[in-house]
Amino acid sequence: MTKQEIFEFIRKNPICALATAEGNQPRVRMILMYRADENGIIFVTGENKDLYKQLSNEPNVEMCFYSQKENKQTRISGVAEELEDIELKKQVVRDWPFLKEWIDRDGYDVLVMYCLKNGKATVWTMDVNFKPKEYIQL
Repeated sequence: MTKQEIFEFIRKNPICALATAEGNQPRVRMILMYRADENGIIFVTGENKDLYKQLSNEPNVEMCFYSQKENKQTRISGVAEELEDIELKKQVVRDWPFLKEWIDRDGYDVLVMYCLKNGKATVWTMDVNFKPKEYIQL
């Protein structure tokens, strides 16, 4: 896959498993990716969440996007960088109305945005299961 095909794949399959570390323990959870393009992969969390605490201590992550229909997964590893962009936070809340009540109550500061830039991706299907991994720099 090309870089653009990877971005298209993850935009079509925006729910991913996000792996972090807490001490020497791996942690994984499903998250909803907000945006993916040449500028990086953006996702959000709350400042009261374990995810925020883990990323504050160790920003190296891996994301795994999966399509059951295609029986394909794309894993992307990199460093999650915190973003501070109030206009983007407002856009996220407009696009995801389920956040509105929380933001109305606690303010935009509780919403923490991250961007994984310059990630390294690898694609898996049964066709390449026994072949050496190929990596695509995003």
